[in-house]
Amino acid sequence: MTPAAYVYSIISDNIGDIPGIVPENIFTFYIDDSSVSSDVLVLITEDVGTGDDYGNDNVLYSNKRVQIDFYYPRDYVGDMDELERHLKQVLREHEVYCCSDAGHVLSLYSKNITNTLKFNFKMEV
Repeated sequence: MTPAAYVYSIISDNIGDIPGIVPENIFTFYIDDSSVSSDVLVLITEDVGTGDDYGNDNVLYSNKRVQIDFYYPRDYVGDMDELERHLKQVLREHEVYCCSDAGHVLSLYSKNITNTLKFNFKMEV
């Protein structure tokens, strides 16, 4: 299973614990143009990992990193911080840890409010 698919499965299996997003608006690698919605869109992509962990000259774990981008409608009235806090909590319960939170910005081209979170975790080899 790819790192993006692994994180997607955690989020989709625990969607009830993350208020403000629905499974139909969670994507991996790209968002299809026909999927544009007036709701929050979540994009999961993979980022460069930090190498492997070894023991007795054998690979024990592979350190992986994923990036999750949020695309909020410009007129979004929900609590963005609460939604992201719940997502971080769900992933943390599965040993996927947030290591970077870029903060909310208004995109010049799409006019969406965006935020990028990066997460680290270990996958068994």
